[in-house]
Amino acid sequence: MDRPVRPDRPTTLPGRIPGQGNRPDRPSNRPGNRPGRPGDRPGIVDRPGGRPDRPGARPGRPGNRPDYGDRWSNNDVINRRPDWVGGDNRRYVNINNRWNNAILRPADRGWYRPSRDRVGYWNGWADGVRHNWNHYHNYNRWYGRDWWRDHRYPQCGWHYNYWNNNYGYAYWWTVPTWTSLNSWFTWTAPANVWSQPVYYDYGTGGNVVYQDNSVYVGGERIASADEFAASAMDLATVDPPASEEEAEQAEWMPLGTFAVSTDRRDTNPSLTVQLAVSRDGIVSGTLYDADTDQAQALQGQVDKETQRVAMRFGENETLVAETGLYNLTQDEAPVLVHFGQDKTERYLLVRLEQPEDEQN
Repeated sequence: MDRPVRPDRPTTLPGRIPGQGNRPDRPSNRPGNRPGRPGDRPGIVDRPGGRPDRPGARPGRPGNRPDYGDRWSNNDVINRRPDWVGGDNRRYVNINNRWNNAILRPADRGWYRPSRDRVGYWNGWADGVRHNWNHYHNYNRWYGRDWWRDHRYPQCGWHYNYWNNNYGYAYWWTVPTWTSLNSWFTWTAPANVWSQPVYYDYGTGGNVVYQDNSVYVGGERIASADEFAASAMDLATVDPPASEEEAEQAEWMPLGTFAVSTDRRDTNPSLTVQLAVSRDGIVSGTLYDADTDQAQALQGQVDKETQRVAMRFGENETLVAETGLYNLTQDEAPVLVHFGQDKTERYLLVRLEQPEDEQN
């Protein structure tokens, strides 16, 4: 069967978020080589204008995060479930039940642990990024006091800017441990699901694969390809806090700061992401494109039944990324990115070292 022609990149996608590829491991239509990056890409925050500023001034923020008052606008698109996801919650419950069963009663025992070959594959990809990254710009000044002052973007309802603002900005580059995360959450989660970390690995040789328009996790069929993408967006769509005070009271653990590599040839990526997770399993973060010097909000959630993490970006209603919580404790984290229901690509998050200078 001939491979389908790769469609033009939609203009609503954030800049430097790469083009729409084919689903990994789908026979007969998987691309052989990813084309080089086009020169002109849409801006990272191609969002509709005219959104009102958040009413009222915010309380003072001591420490590294300045008080921007009402100069921050509000992103409420990220809290709304897109139409293509649908409203049949029973479908997502069934997907989660099958996924949970793959963890508790695995057909392939030990599938949640990565093989040595797969660790070597991702590590080799990450080494290409790390080799170049040490010479990259002044990244140690990113996400610091001056950086936040100059990069105001529409904030999500849940954001980590409020909590422990007296910490130096290097704190948010901290590497979490699985033990600390396992005791962090306040939810009641299945103890047998959390008794061991689950490492999610996408593509040939991994434990999340596409075959015959279905998605298999640990050898078990979980969902159709369309249902799987929709379930990621459903998980990533989080209800906003009831008030600004509720958002301010949320506690956050840093997950770190990563370079975002879009394929093995992308060894000098312009994208970085900083992530944190609340005690309720809500994920907050910032995606920054150094090429365009633009940033946008990130928001998502951890699924307590499967350890799956899904995240949305800015005001985009088709783009959603997923990985595993344990992945985000590692130096490199494989990520599966969905462009709506019919396109996916594999990315790699490569952890960046804490900056030494905390003054900026």
